[in-house]
Amino acid sequence: MSSTDQNAIMDELRAHWEERYRQGPRPWDTGITPPEVVAFWQEHGPGNGGLALDLGCGTGTNVAFLARQGLRVLGFDYSGRALNMALQRIRRSQAALLPRLQLVQADVSRLPLHAAGACYILDIGCLHGLPLDRRPAYAQGVVDNLAPGGYYHLYAFDRPAEAGTDGPVRGMAPGEVQALFGPHLTVVQMLQGQGDRMPSRWYLLRWSST
Repeated sequence: MSSTDQNAIMDELRAHWEERYRQGPRPWDTGITPPEVVAFWQEHGPGNGGLALDLGCGTGTNVAFLARQGLRVLGFDYSGRALNMALQRIRRSQAALLPRLQLVQADVSRLPLHAAGACYILDIGCLHGLPLDRRPAYAQGVVDNLAPGGYYHLYAFDRPAEAGTDGPVRGMAPGEVQALFGPHLTVVQMLQGQGDRMPSRWYLLRWSST
């Protein structure tokens, strides 16, 4: 696929998400940080001023949560409307967090930073919606910006092994996460998602010691 075609697809994705945040529905926008993320920080916190990235941060629920853990946070989303909503919400109810966070409109497969040294990178339902040919670039962005010993926390729908790749692809096929991020990152925990409309998993990856 040519770069022109790739750009056209990503422009369509951006327009799609702008419209979803304008009119809905937005079943993912619960305003509640998932218990899996809360449990991670109960075990590993406090953040002690480290850097966290939230990829596909939406309206900022988890950006605010991470900032409350003592982290500096960069939130990225393709939708400028979502980021404006996030900023308004945080200003209204958690303005003291604003110095600890920054919201950036960007394609998460082309992050506008390198060697950021993040101790934690979070993705709740972003990677699994990217076109297949953009996923390796996304994975490289995670690897490039995660500090040694850092954690990457991913929530994604499952995609059956027999699912085709014609048209839009949603979800992660069996073994796809390990293939995308290895050998740099190792899956240290994988949990079945609970209560969603589709089979899903939580993946926790960390820099490999080898």
